[in-house]
Amino acid sequence: MNRKSPQHLRSHILQLFAQRGEPLLLHDIARALGVSSESDDYERLRETVLQLVEEGVLVRTRRRRFALAGTEHSSSIGRFVVERDGASYVETGDPKLPRIAIRRRDSGTALHGDRVEVRLLPTPPRKQPRGEVVRIVERSGTPIPGKLDFDGSFFFLVPDDEVYPFDFLVAADRLGGAKPGDKVIGRFVRWTSPHHNPEAEIVEIVGRAGSVRSEFESVYREFRLPRSYPPPAVAVARSTASSPMTSGRREDFRAWEIVTIDPPDAKDFDDALSLETLPNGNVVLGVHIADVSAYVPPDSPLDREALDRATSVYLVDGVVPMLPDILSTDVCSLVPDRDRCAYSVLMEFTPDGKRLGYRITESTIRSKRRFTYEEVEGILATGRGDHAGLLAELDALARRLRQRRFESGGIDFSTLELRFELDEMAQPVRAYLKGSTRATQLVEECMLAANRCVTEHVTMLGKQWRIRGGLPFLYRVHDEPDAEKLRMAVAFVRSLGLEVPPHRGQLSAREINRILAQVADRPEAAVVNMVLLRSMAKAHYSPENIGHYGLGFSDYTHFTSPIRRYPDLVVHRLLKEYARGKPSPQRVAQLRDELEPIAAHCSERERTAVEAERASQKVAQVLLARKHEGAEFDGTITGVTDFGVFVMCDDIYAEGLCPVRWLPRDRYVFDEHRYALVGRHHGQIFQLGGRVRVRIEEVHLSRRQIDFRYVGSASSLTRP
Repeated sequence: MNRKSPQHLRSHILQLFAQRGEPLLLHDIARALGVSSESDDYERLRETVLQLVEEGVLVRTRRRRFALAGTEHSSSIGRFVVERDGASYVETGDPKLPRIAIRRRDSGTALHGDRVEVRLLPTPPRKQPRGEVVRIVERSGTPIPGKLDFDGSFFFLVPDDEVYPFDFLVAADRLGGAKPGDKVIGRFVRWTSPHHNPEAEIVEIVGRAGSVRSEFESVYREFRLPRSYPPPAVAVARSTASSPMTSGRREDFRAWEIVTIDPPDAKDFDDALSLETLPNGNVVLGVHIADVSAYVPPDSPLDREALDRATSVYLVDGVVPMLPDILSTDVCSLVPDRDRCAYSVLMEFTPDGKRLGYRITESTIRSKRRFTYEEVEGILATGRGDHAGLLAELDALARRLRQRRFESGGIDFSTLELRFELDEMAQPVRAYLKGSTRATQLVEECMLAANRCVTEHVTMLGKQWRIRGGLPFLYRVHDEPDAEKLRMAVAFVRSLGLEVPPHRGQLSAREINRILAQVADRPEAAVVNMVLLRSMAKAHYSPENIGHYGLGFSDYTHFTSPIRRYPDLVVHRLLKEYARGKPSPQRVAQLRDELEPIAAHCSERERTAVEAERASQKVAQVLLARKHEGAEFDGTITGVTDFGVFVMCDDIYAEGLCPVRWLPRDRYVFDEHRYALVGRHHGQIFQLGGRVRVRIEEVHLSRRQIDFRYVGSASSLTRP
């Protein structure tokens, strides 16, 4: 493109959008206008596009695209979602209008999970679009676990899940033999008016409400998590376990120093590591992944069952694996001192962590040692123990890779994972938080390097073979943050007195890292991480590569966990196919058609798994809180709404609601910009991240709900 005046450039950009009639990446705009990404004109183009966004002529979409303003649909079809705090929205899947907020009075008779038609309502500029449900397209049919109650006149199903803010009326002839007090599974029958209760019928009696077994069991029923495998799938697994498939010659790495590092309770070992130092001072990192594709024939009963599950689900009281035990914990698992089929990525790195070359090959390995994270942590701290030299070298490389990742755009969030210790009766006896350690970071960086490497390999092959649009592939993508959520997060961070760059509609990853670095050693660290993390988009699977914002990678996939994730199995199969040569145009078209529904299904199953895991944790939290009813704890405010604040207790890590009625008497105003409830008369402020002392006032096991009463200020300013 010849250098033109800014006005001419604006005209060309708008003319392009009018001709295309669809959202465009900045790269697409540049290519259409003949602008090289290496030239100064590219930066001029970028500035002009951003200026058009500021003026409201263009809008950003969630997939790093830009579109003409005012092209939104007047109505959309999507999935109705209810959050734990009562907020609801419709997920449309449309990059132009991905999420539409729905107020309770505008939701009609929609239930969580239903497919609905939503009509847009007038919304102020720069605010999240709002709408109203005008039609139920399809009911979700999700089982409704809960407790059967009787008020003297009517039977009610009191749901466990907070996504149902009402009880279901159950007719006497639809009780299925259940009695008041039973833990049951209900099925939706009808809902004719939002002014009346919806109706349900009892389809299964789980047990007596309040028992540990029935409470955990209800999670399996609610999310339809299978307890067994279809016999045809098991038959295939047994057959291939004794005779795996192979697509070529396997390299023999059985003599190498290879180890696995996993949690202490892990049984399915997906990945193993090796490291070799070369004469030139470089190192070769070996990431060896269980070759599940050698044991799961495509389109077999086993493969179809694995795809249907799409992921293993890790609940507090057990695991629902993607593959049968004979594969997941035995034949495919990289247990020590056993020959195992693997898919190895061998990457050469310079001493400062720059990758120079790589090889991807089918292999046979023999792990020399199974480590837990805690064991590795001890060896790294003392320098003594089995394979201490190997672990120290892996740790040194991982730290260099981690530093390079953050320098190039990865975001350094600090997160904690809630875990529970159960007794022999599956009763929770202790809760604790687990954070990142040197050992977990070591494994994480090695896996990230392998996932990135295989994706860049496929990108390179697509260019070499001149495949228009690139080779078909299944990417793990992460979009830029939602602009409105990020704006509110930035406003909150500023209210804490932290330095934040001028907000231009989007913060770069480096700017977010600078904010996180400011608070790393301050009491506000946890809440700032929480607020910024909540503003991020959700990662998902896609056949279209838009990059991974959170990691700062332009090419990324999931390759390293094929025992527990179906997308990784798909990636293994694609890599093996492309290793045999360039696919035909017909095969390319076929793969593209196949990958779209696989990506959508796996993303949906991943969301369901996350919801099930949270529900299981909530059951454990409530069971633990029940043992401490009436006790007082210091806690941290983890959420703020107009009807109260959510608090997580120290020590037992039970999270629940402190409703406005149990705060000091005042008239409270919800300040959404400060994430705070503010008392109008006495000025007391309850803000996200604030420390309070509360009493466990009521525990509602049937609803998985804990109610707190405010007692006073916390005795300690920071969470222990």
